[in-house]
Amino acid sequence: MTPYLLVDFGTTSTKSALVDLDTGAFAQQQRYPAIPNVPAPPGHFEIPLEALGQRFLQICADGQAQAPLRGILLCSEMHGFALLDRAGQPLSNYISWKDERSLEKVHGQDTFSLVAGQLGSTLKQLTGMRPRPGFPLMNLAHLGRTTVLPAQARLVSLPCWLTRCCGEANEVLHPTVLAGLALYDLRRGAVSADLLSLLRQLTGCSFALGEPAPAHQVAGYWCQDGARVPIYAGVGDHQCAVLGAANLPGQTLSLNLGTGSQASVISGDSPSEELETRPYFDELLLQTITHIPAGRALAAHLDFLAQVRGAPSQEFWSLLATLEEPQLAGATMHFGLSLFKSARAYREGGSISRIEEGEYTLENYLASLLSSFLGQYLEVRELLDPRHQLTQAIFSGGLARNLPRLHQLFARRAGCPALPATPLDESLLGLRTLALVAEGRAKGALEAQRIFGRTC
Repeated sequence: MTPYLLVDFGTTSTKSALVDLDTGAFAQQQRYPAIPNVPAPPGHFEIPLEALGQRFLQICADGQAQAPLRGILLCSEMHGFALLDRAGQPLSNYISWKDERSLEKVHGQDTFSLVAGQLGSTLKQLTGMRPRPGFPLMNLAHLGRTTVLPAQARLVSLPCWLTRCCGEANEVLHPTVLAGLALYDLRRGAVSADLLSLLRQLTGCSFALGEPAPAHQVAGYWCQDGARVPIYAGVGDHQCAVLGAANLPGQTLSLNLGTGSQASVISGDSPSEELETRPYFDELLLQTITHIPAGRALAAHLDFLAQVRGAPSQEFWSLLATLEEPQLAGATMHFGLSLFKSARAYREGGSISRIEEGEYTLENYLASLLSSFLGQYLEVRELLDPRHQLTQAIFSGGLARNLPRLHQLFARRAGCPALPATPLDESLLGLRTLALVAEGRAKGALEAQRIFGRTC
């Protein structure tokens, strides 16, 4: 038996499992609820660093109690950070990707507009991403405008902090995580000196970051009772799910649906300005459209129904999951699902339109909601694969599991074969693939992907 511990610190929960690399079999699958955020003003979203560290240490201890671990693989949400002083002590909580404090005005101007205005098109040229309020780059600049920062501080991602909590850390980050800080120069494969310089001008603080490293490089060690288990460089949960779903360069369209959602192709051309570029594995790139409204937006509408009807929201989720193509074809209303400022195509909030007398029924409401939701992915498919050259769409993520007919509905409307989400979280399957590389059983992620594929 060759046991590795796999841990996914996601947006809404933490998932973990043991995997035997000899067989690919999983055991001791666990799911933990999200750690509550601390009380904060509207637009702020912070999580206690101590609670994050304690959870990770307990997961590692529980895994080791089941079998002597060979290694620990970790993925997490990407657009979050914390600040430490020169001695490694926290200066902040973990500031999540949901945090949009950069939209607050200081001396009449919000930080997001200030930074985005100074950068112009430079940010996308350097990082492959357009400016967003929740990026660490923006929130760091806002911290500098609203608080007194020290002359020097260390900026850590979630995987870096978790590794530090174990006592031995090498201060390395995988490019998928480093890019999430909006400080990574894609062309150079390094932290952007220009963006760090801009932050220093805006905040008076010089920020130190870890160095980029491949996913099979050791980032630190978990130590307990004589055991010293390597922790490998943490990776981004989006890219990890794309890998675990067994997407292939030039062949598949990845549709990863969770709290938010992303549509991506590996190493595709960029025919549209809307596409963003992210690091992937094996020195490949991901062309992607992110922040597509998904579970968070659907929940807002279904929770409203639950309040009006005095019924649990799960009842309406269950109804949504049973809808079939004839019901969607007869849907007459349109839902604008960009309810949050960070959402793709956000204008002035969400909307419900095309309401006609006699048609404002529960069935039409739900069918129209799902039809509008599905329409987003038909739209982004045209941007990512305008010539329809990809042979298959692959769904992944918790929302795709909760709506198990979604891939069939998409396939009918798109005229493109589609695979459903796997029974097990694709992020854990992706971590299993990376563990094979760390163990030396494959030279790279795509080669390792062929060993177990999507099997659970």
